[in-house]
Amino acid sequence: MAFFDEARIQAISGKGGNGCLSFRREKYIPRGGPDGGDGGNGGDVVVTLDNNLNSLNHLKGKRVFAAKVGKSGAGKNMKGESGENLTIPVPNGTIIHALETGELIGEISPESAEIVIAKGGKGGLGNARFKSSTNQSPRKITNGEDSDNREILLELRLIADVGLLGLPNAGKSTLISNITNSKSKIGNYAFTTLDPELGVMENEIKKITIADLPGIIEGASQGLGLGTKFLKHAYRTKFLLHLVDGTQTIQDALKSFDIIEKELEDFHLDFSNQKRWICITKTDLIDQESLSDLIREFQTKYPSTAIYPISSLSGDGLDILSEELFKQI
Repeated sequence: MAFFDEARIQAISGKGGNGCLSFRREKYIPRGGPDGGDGGNGGDVVVTLDNNLNSLNHLKGKRVFAAKVGKSGAGKNMKGESGENLTIPVPNGTIIHALETGELIGEISPESAEIVIAKGGKGGLGNARFKSSTNQSPRKITNGEDSDNREILLELRLIADVGLLGLPNAGKSTLISNITNSKSKIGNYAFTTLDPELGVMENEIKKITIADLPGIIEGASQGLGLGTKFLKHAYRTKFLLHLVDGTQTIQDALKSFDIIEKELEDFHLDFSNQKRWICITKTDLIDQESLSDLIREFQTKYPSTAIYPISSLSGDGLDILSEELFKQI
């Protein structure tokens, strides 16, 4: 599926209703006291958690989100109806920023499932509120407070079970297309994937969400290429599969792995606690002796890291990899 991880919106809360200027006028009571009611409160704009969502796709093309205004008060001390809140559902892990100030408003999570991003105006006071011993017929009211109008950035830091890492053309798109329900774009050129692709791998017991993260290049942690746009998503996944193109020379394969590892190390988020495996890809194009030599070199340099040789084209190794992932997640 296409994946959108940012949405810039305008959040407008409801204006508060005005207070009412009214006096009681009934038969035989020609000079009744003030009975103007208060105005209703304006509605809030609220960002809420929706566990059925995994992207911000539903907000694409939508710009303005406005809550309902509060109704004005009426005679007989009738308070105006408050405006309805407007809710914006988002996935777990959505971070909310105020664009004008850069302020971090909050992050949507199970512990913080609702965040008000634009507070509705309070309703005004009717003249009944101003009656006193010295002023039996007040003509004073107050208007409702104005609405709150804010420019907001919603930014999703993807939460998937497994994230696929690797330089462009390492075989991530082909792998996710073969082991999940995703139909990722596949091509033998850099940056085939320009947005993360999500897929679900499932068996009789559980489902695993896998994210194909776009190719990260040398210097990504400083913003080169697609830069920090997708490194943040790698941080939110629970488990990382680092794919290495096995058709390279041993020296180039080790270098390609080290490039990505260095970008993770240099990024401002700490990836040291995330478990990751190495997948040697395109084994259908490698003779057995060359593959054995490559695996031995990786085992020597990274003895504590599990290594899985796979071919997404022929299917070799995919069943074993899938089975082990189900055990891990």
